[in-house]
Amino acid sequence: MNLISQLDQLETAQLVRHTTDVDQTYIFKHVLTQDSAYHSLLQKQRREIHRQVAQAYEALYGKRCLDDYAAILAQHYGEAGDELKAFDYAMRAGESAARLYAHAEAIEYYKQAIQIARRQSAPAAFRLSLQDLYLKLGRVYELSDKFDAALKCYAEMESVARERGDRTMELAALVARATIYSIPSQHFDKERSRSMCEQALELARAIGDEPAEAKILWNLLLANSRLDLHYRDAVVYGERAIEIARRLNLTEQLAYLLNDISLLYVMSGKAELGVRYNLESREMWRAMNNLPMLADNLGYAIMQHILLGEYPQAIEESHESLEISRRIGNVWGEAFTDSWLGEAYRELGKINLAIETMEKSIDLAGHSFQAPLAFTRADLAWLYGDLGQIGPGLEQAKLAYLAGEKIAQVMHLYTSATLGYLHLLNGDLATAQSIIEEAAQRINPDVSTSLFDMAIYRAEAELYLAQGDYARAIQACDWLIDFSRSFRMRQHLPDALYTKAQVLMRQEKLDDAIVSLQDAKSQAERSSSRWMLWRILATLGEIEAARGHFDQAKSLRAQSRENLDYIIAHTPSDLRESFLNTRDVRRVMELQRTL
Repeated sequence: MNLISQLDQLETAQLVRHTTDVDQTYIFKHVLTQDSAYHSLLQKQRREIHRQVAQAYEALYGKRCLDDYAAILAQHYGEAGDELKAFDYAMRAGESAARLYAHAEAIEYYKQAIQIARRQSAPAAFRLSLQDLYLKLGRVYELSDKFDAALKCYAEMESVARERGDRTMELAALVARATIYSIPSQHFDKERSRSMCEQALELARAIGDEPAEAKILWNLLLANSRLDLHYRDAVVYGERAIEIARRLNLTEQLAYLLNDISLLYVMSGKAELGVRYNLESREMWRAMNNLPMLADNLGYAIMQHILLGEYPQAIEESHESLEISRRIGNVWGEAFTDSWLGEAYRELGKINLAIETMEKSIDLAGHSFQAPLAFTRADLAWLYGDLGQIGPGLEQAKLAYLAGEKIAQVMHLYTSATLGYLHLLNGDLATAQSIIEEAAQRINPDVSTSLFDMAIYRAEAELYLAQGDYARAIQACDWLIDFSRSFRMRQHLPDALYTKAQVLMRQEKLDDAIVSLQDAKSQAERSSSRWMLWRILATLGEIEAARGHFDQAKSLRAQSRENLDYIIAHTPSDLRESFLNTRDVRRVMELQRTL
């Protein structure tokens, strides 16, 4: 068929015309004319036209640029009945779209390639590509926060594998499903994940698939640490998987393992190793240009910095993480970063940014990463309470408590501590005691101590101080201080030292109180924590004034007021009045006037 002569006839009939910007390009004057002309052709003619168009693209653009036109070529070769080339270009189009995070397009092209490969007439080479295609399609669904679709994709993959007796593909599908049940999403299911992992591990060892074994062990690391507290077990699984990944040079799997075990090392008192593994995996993600995982890695770095009391560094890491997540439409990554970032802003005294970031994370959590519905909301509730907003704080604390019970039970200790603390601020000591002590009974000594346990001890210290039970208040503070020092997790160290000093002052042990306050001051300054520093300085000034050291008292109170003024200036205007009316702030203002 002579395509040029056919086009000449259409042009003579004034049905098409040359475009002015591109040579050898025509446009129909009306879409109905185009449709009518196309359907007037015999199927054989249509196929030939599609083939010639595809071949023209190949001749015109050459191999170097064909990925840019893979989607068009997949369409034309598909219409031409050339399944070999249609499959190849559909797969390439999917990969090109995935690289650009054009998720909707990638999904369609991968599905087209899978459809071709599943046909009985498809060459064996196509069928061998099915496992890779299903995994890529599922991963795009995951990055689009479409976990239901991803699970359906992997279930179909497993069914196809069983039909064909392909145990390797069956194993890959099982592992992919287990991964979704292992991470903190709305689909987290600890028991299902463990059951699938055990089944997959048995199959992997039966067929001698060590790469799959490494991935299964990685899943077990996630299941035992992300929404569970079996950190020691998680580290054992992770270290076994790292040994396999390094030995077999499984670069991508190793990057995942180093990335996810890094936080566990920090929480186990091995901060140097955790930071080193985080940085090692970061360079691997950069080398692979895996932007979603690079953002995830930076999110873990933010968590590490906050746990170690390094707030300015946490803010610095957040810029790249948020930029990447927003650029590629990664809602999970944005929610993950913001879920911790608010704590850093609070400690630095930037209350407006703390609240804004926490609220944004909670909003995003409804669509992706679920933890902020419990953890970050509890942080927001605690902050509202400290700002004198007891009513809104209680409302947020109750919502966090419910989320902790429903979707993030591992965080129940944290949300219980927060709810108890808000009742304490509200003057309801009986309810506060009931909630805090009931939660304390849930602390399991057989699993690893975590930041969630730390929240209970913080709440206990405040409760017992309010009740005048100084021995138990000191005991709770000392636990926090010892844990923070031994694990190098300095986030709550200034707070624990400050609260201990408050107890010692009530006991009229001023010398011991000053030692604790000086330590708290040093720790708060090291972390740039204005949020704690103004309280510490004010209390030191009060003691020095009581001792007759008025010049020292004046200097300390001036420093306290400087930090407090910064916080007030960075507090939302509608919250300033309640903050200024809190007991500690009023005390600073009154003492400042006496100098």
